[in-house]
Amino acid sequence: MDLPRRLSTGSSSGESSPILSNYNSSTSLILVHDDEEPASPFDFPDDDEDIPESPEFEIRRHFSPPMAPSLVFLYLLSPYLKLGALLLPNTQLPLEYGILPLFVFAVLSAFSRQIWYMLARYMRKADLEDIILDAFALGRGKEGRRTWLRNIVRGGTGSLRLLLSVIYLRESVHIILPLLPADLPLPPRPVLTVVFASALLPLVSAQSLSSRRIVYVTWASIATYIIWFLCVAVAHANGTLEINPGWLRMGTFWQGLTTTAFAFTSSSTLPLYASLKAGAPPAALSKSSLSRSFRTLSTMSVVVAVCFTLPLVFFTAHMNVVILQDPPLLRLQPAITIFNSLTLLLAIPSVLVTTPSLPIPERIRHATTIPLSKYLTFTLAIVLSLVPTRIARILSDVLIASACASTFFLPALVHITTHFFKRPLSIIMPQMPSTPNPHVHEPLPAAADELLQRKERALQKRQFRKRVVWDVGVWVLLLPVGGGGFVWGAGRLAGRW
Repeated sequence: MDLPRRLSTGSSSGESSPILSNYNSSTSLILVHDDEEPASPFDFPDDDEDIPESPEFEIRRHFSPPMAPSLVFLYLLSPYLKLGALLLPNTQLPLEYGILPLFVFAVLSAFSRQIWYMLARYMRKADLEDIILDAFALGRGKEGRRTWLRNIVRGGTGSLRLLLSVIYLRESVHIILPLLPADLPLPPRPVLTVVFASALLPLVSAQSLSSRRIVYVTWASIATYIIWFLCVAVAHANGTLEINPGWLRMGTFWQGLTTTAFAFTSSSTLPLYASLKAGAPPAALSKSSLSRSFRTLSTMSVVVAVCFTLPLVFFTAHMNVVILQDPPLLRLQPAITIFNSLTLLLAIPSVLVTTPSLPIPERIRHATTIPLSKYLTFTLAIVLSLVPTRIARILSDVLIASACASTFFLPALVHITTHFFKRPLSIIMPQMPSTPNPHVHEPLPAAADELLQRKERALQKRQFRKRVVWDVGVWVLLLPVGGGGFVWGAGRLAGRW
């Protein structure tokens, strides 16, 4: 027997929301055969392409342009091979305390991305602002809270991107300074900062991550990291590997375990998922493949990142027992320094492109075609990169705390709020004038009430059973990992350890 059902649209946040499934309002029911089990948003063995799609499934946000799977993989991998990985050889963690945390945080990072991916499918949205608003400020009479919360999300996202750019630019300059002559006529630090900023200026005006300039420079940052990695391996084998001086300038929170955690922090998960879905052909015209599975691409990026970071744990664990050669056969430290600097410098454009726009008055924005917000953000990053060391240490502490909280703590909090403290979204919902809000269950027609209600309860029960393992993992991520991190950070600031 055929049974009609309809997936709900999630919430009514307006046409500007990047809705992943948006059925025509004139179509109230969709026929689905009983022999095809309904796809659950939290059914791990199934892929996201199993959700029925149609030409109405589209993403309408300009900052989520269609992307090929290779580009999505690039931007999923790139954050892992940046500052955290470059500092790993300096953590001096014993081998038994270095390997396990690396694997743990790698798995947690993939798990966190999976949470965002499932939330996007469940809410039919791929924008962080809309998901946060649906979780914490959905309903009538909460317009003020939504505005306040939206500003917090945009400000927090922008601040995190800005801090990443500041620390990247600052460290890319500082690490080069020892290679410069000591008798320069001008102060080398501000001059080198201006030179580096001028080189990046044509890149920061790109409109999105799909811009060719951003794609090329991001691939270049991956290449420079790989060259740096090979140089570090050779230097370690020859006994000439030195401590990165940037490690000594980092703040109070930068310890061995926290640096490992920071190495596996990431952002832009939701926009990348939206871009992957936007670039996929309609399901009716092409068969889905693993290459277009967001879960597969995310897992591959974590695996590749582990392959290029795990050896660094061995290097730092055995750095002190390597016999130094006098004189060394190879002097690779200048090359290590240069490629370290280039890796950070080339990562800045992709970070700035995804930074939310500044609240510039509409009259000014329409008066010019120059991307004022991007240039102002870049200028602010340049200024902040020149602050004194003691202030820079505070900024670096804020960066690592914000990055770890947004990667590991925030998705767990949103998941728990959505699925433990809110009424579940209906899986079966006829389109009726009396039920404009999918969160509110109104009486159904007598002919369909008993059958649809029974089917709804069965599907909700099946969904709950399949979500149990994820709920356990999310609570672990929220309490032992997130809560323990907050307690450790508070004790660190108080000087208790």
